[in-house]
Amino acid sequence: MTAAGTEWLVRRSPSPTTIRTQWSAGELAPIRTTAWSVVETHDIVQAVDVLLDLRRTGRPGPVLANPEDKRIWWLLPPGQAAAFDGFTGVTVRPAGWVLFCPPADEPLCGHGWLEKPDGSDRLTHPAHLSAALTSTMPNPGEASAPPAPTIPEGILK
Repeated sequence: MTAAGTEWLVRRSPSPTTIRTQWSAGELAPIRTTAWSVVETHDIVQAVDVLLDLRRTGRPGPVLANPEDKRIWWLLPPGQAAAFDGFTGVTVRPAGWVLFCPPADEPLCGHGWLEKPDGSDRLTHPAHLSAALTSTMPNPGEASAPPAPTIPEGILK
């Protein structure tokens, strides 16, 4: 476990030793942090389309998936997930919510990174994610999309 993205995940945890121990045992590690906000979607096909769209319009941040449970977690800058309240098909996780993660460089327990953390603190830009989700919805005219969030200067890298 030496990948830059894996070390980035470890540094986000209040208990790095616990994280490494769990991964060494082949278990997902619970990372509770305020270093990111989390929004969850439940359509793996849509998630792939959203990722392709994000790659065309900007760099997506880390995206974790569990295809068996049809859950995808998008990591956004801190405090930005609330902009997705009321967005169709999106669950906003509260600040400090525990994300059960595998290391960046290997899947575990059905969880794997669709977009791996790269160690750079890069997170998904909420306005780009909002636009990509809206454009990939089956009936975009009927979808309720949040207003584009505003990002304080310097929060995204």
